[in-house]
Amino acid sequence: MKYLLLLGSALAVSTPALAEEVGDPIVVTATRTEMRLSQIGQPVSVVTRADIERTQAVQAVDVLARLPGVSISSAGGFGHPTSVFIRGAENAQSLVLIDGVRINDPGDVGGGFDFGGLTIGQFDRVEVVHGSSGVLWGSRAIGGVINFITARPTEQWTARAQAEYGWRDRRHAGASASGMLGPVGLTLGGNWLKGDGLSAFSERRGAAEKDGFESRSANARAEIELAPGFSADAGGYYTKADYEYDDTGADALHVGEKRDTLGYANLRYSGFDDELSARIGYGITDTRRVSDHAIFGPYITNGRNERFEGQVSFAPVEMVSVLLGAETEKSTFSDNFGSRDSTSIDSYFGNLTFSPFAGLTLGGGLRYDDHADFGDRTTFAANGAWAFGGEGAPVLRASYGEGFKAPSLYQLYTNGVLSPLDPETSKAWDVGVEQPFAEGKGRFTLTWFDRKTRNLIDYDFANWNYYNVGRTRAKGIEVAMVVNDWEGFDLSLSYTYLDAKNVLTGTRLARRPENNLFVGLDKTWDMGLHVGADLRVGGGRYDDHANTQFVEGHVVVGLRASYPVTDNVEVYGRVENAFDEHYEVVRTYGTPGRSAYAGLRVKI
Repeated sequence: MKYLLLLGSALAVSTPALAEEVGDPIVVTATRTEMRLSQIGQPVSVVTRADIERTQAVQAVDVLARLPGVSISSAGGFGHPTSVFIRGAENAQSLVLIDGVRINDPGDVGGGFDFGGLTIGQFDRVEVVHGSSGVLWGSRAIGGVINFITARPTEQWTARAQAEYGWRDRRHAGASASGMLGPVGLTLGGNWLKGDGLSAFSERRGAAEKDGFESRSANARAEIELAPGFSADAGGYYTKADYEYDDTGADALHVGEKRDTLGYANLRYSGFDDELSARIGYGITDTRRVSDHAIFGPYITNGRNERFEGQVSFAPVEMVSVLLGAETEKSTFSDNFGSRDSTSIDSYFGNLTFSPFAGLTLGGGLRYDDHADFGDRTTFAANGAWAFGGEGAPVLRASYGEGFKAPSLYQLYTNGVLSPLDPETSKAWDVGVEQPFAEGKGRFTLTWFDRKTRNLIDYDFANWNYYNVGRTRAKGIEVAMVVNDWEGFDLSLSYTYLDAKNVLTGTRLARRPENNLFVGLDKTWDMGLHVGADLRVGGGRYDDHANTQFVEGHVVVGLRASYPVTDNVEVYGRVENAFDEHYEVVRTYGTPGRSAYAGLRVKI
């Protein structure tokens, strides 16, 4: 690996807690710098800690499924393979971050992230950038970027804990705390989840054996000011999930394990009245996957990604800001059948933000990637946001972005033979409008998007190898409406129309619903009682690329309530799938029926 001497911003982006800034929150994932949402040309969804607690979410996909442009595909219950598609892009074509550090699995088939074992309790905030973000975030950011962010310490120590029990003996407990210990800011957290689960093979098809699971996770972060303007921070995240699974269209006694570990360290500088900021840092992600088949034995993969990166942001004049950065990354992959492979990529990027007059923000950038196996590639992006008419006026947005994703190590070296694959490339654009309402407590957005991808990689079951599909196109409409605390009401609505097809064959891409609707409505009374309901309408989808196996759509309703017993203690409960809808999202794999949970939260 080449080690670069870099000035700039490193891996973990600093993110303030902004649950109360409903009207125009600050986000960092879209531009890698702090910027108001109204100044960003790409659509960005923000999930706050208040949203997580109000909806009583347990898994990460519970909150992601509520967002426009996002669909979920899960082959069973907790722990089982789960994909997240942003605007119809492959799961491996979206970049996943924890505190700004890449968590995508180098040992995964496509280099993506399996969401099946990720809980949400340890995170304070989620930012999702919709659309191509390859210039700033590099390979894998064709569909978008998902950033899970933990709490940041404040002068006053805070802590929270919760315990929950419910359907099929599912037990859930978690706790976190943050604050200052002398000059050091600390954040600590942990989460545990265990249950009997449901059969991965659908119980409505005759399955009788439950597939249980257990998940443990922990996170830690420390930061310190070294001198005026200079600071350092380091942190880590660990999660391990054990689960049982079926994969043969019948009950089976297979077991699996997923383990993800990441760590990071950064040096930061901020000066000249915050007009210059810089950060350098190091990050590492280490993964292990075990699929222990009851007949054929275990298949074990190990992946590791090491990354040095840096970034400097400065504003030479009031209307202009410049972002420059460089990165070097090495990925390794091994399995228990003797495969041991590695690759690397060096990247340089720059982005210019220009505000010629109040309300208008324009941005453009270039990225140069030099891949060890696929040579160099230059990509371009541009976007703009125009908030015309002052406060409460509409915001027009438009963006264009190019993407580049090299084949994963698993795809390249399957069975120890180099596969003749080409990198996936994309060109995407979107245009939309956002209208604030309800005295700034609500936002309505409408976005049209279109992405063309070349050389999409798929698996050839006839020849037992990976190949490039050719061309795909995903286009559609995202509609979203969010209202927070308007006369005691909270509303969340998202609708997505998606036309995702293989251009050469005309068939729809597998497991992408054409229509997806989510509506959540909550009411809080002065005495503290809170009640809410969700409606999720998932459209039908094909389960295979040939479009011969169709999975029907579904309508699922959820109910919930909570009540503060004291200022620090709250009891809550919910019923999921209240009308016991029988449905599948992956053919032959089960989904939970009607289930109930109750719990207790404590805050200090």
